[in-house]
Amino acid sequence: MAFALISVRLPAVRSYRELWLWLGGLFLALFPFLAAIAIAYFLKDTHYSLIWNGWMLAAFVSFLAAFTCFFGALKEWSFLPAARLDFPDIKVDVYGVSTIDTEHEAGTGLAAPARLRSFTVRLTNTSAEQYASLTALLYIKLIPGSWGRVGEAVCPPPEWTLPPSLGLNPIGMPCALSPGNAASGQLVYEIPSYYLDKIPEPMNARLELWDQLTGKRVNLPAEIGAHEKDDMVPSSGGAETLGPEYESPAGQEADAGQA
Repeated sequence: MAFALISVRLPAVRSYRELWLWLGGLFLALFPFLAAIAIAYFLKDTHYSLIWNGWMLAAFVSFLAAFTCFFGALKEWSFLPAARLDFPDIKVDVYGVSTIDTEHEAGTGLAAPARLRSFTVRLTNTSAEQYASLTALLYIKLIPGSWGRVGEAVCPPPEWTLPPSLGLNPIGMPCALSPGNAASGQLVYEIPSYYLDKIPEPMNARLELWDQLTGKRVNLPAEIGAHEKDDMVPSSGGAETLGPEYESPAGQEADAGQA
C-alpha cells in the first residue's frame, strides 16, 4: 500500500516514564498520610474544619500531583521539556536499490506509466532511550540548469495502490521506532515524469531522514551499504537550489559557452 507523509506535533522525545511513575507513587502515598493528620486534628478539636484546613488541602494537592504524574507517564512526557535533543542514533542498512517501470490507473480511468525507485532497507534505532518518528525523503540530482535553479527532483511516495505483482512492502511513514527497535521493508518513491529526461546517468541521489520528534534532518547516500549516524550529514531540508546563473535561458547559454 502507498504511504503518505503526515505532520505530527513535536513533543519532547526522551522518555521518563519510570520517573513519572515513581513520583506519582510518592504523591499518592502522601495523600492518605496527610488526610489522616487532618482527620486526627478534626477529631481532637471540635472547631477544626475537616475540609478547609492546611493538611486536607495539602492532601488534595498531593492527589492531583499523583494523577498528573501518572498521566505524564502514560503520555511519556519529557521530564525536562526544555532540553533539546540531537537526531536519534539511527542505523540505515540499504540492501537493494531498484528502478521499476509500471502502470497505474490515472484519474481519467486510463493506465498511466510510472517509474518507481525502491530501496530495500532496515531502519534501526540504536539509541538507549530516545524515541524516533522518521520520514524518509528522496532527492535526485538534475542536470544543472535543466529545470532552472532547481537542482534536485523531489520524489514523493506513490499516492496510488501499488500492484501486488511488484512484491513491495512499503514502510509506512512516519515510522515510529522505540529504543532498540527496527523496521524492515521498502522505501518506495515515484519519479515524476517531467523530470525523467533531466536526470543524468548515472543517477545521483540522496535520502533525507526527518525525525519529526526533534525536528532534525540528516542526509545519507541513496545507495547500498550500512549507514551509521556518524556518516550522516545534517540537513536544512528541501531540494537544492542552484545559483542565479541558472535563472534564465540566456544565463544557461552563457555558462555553456564558457564551458
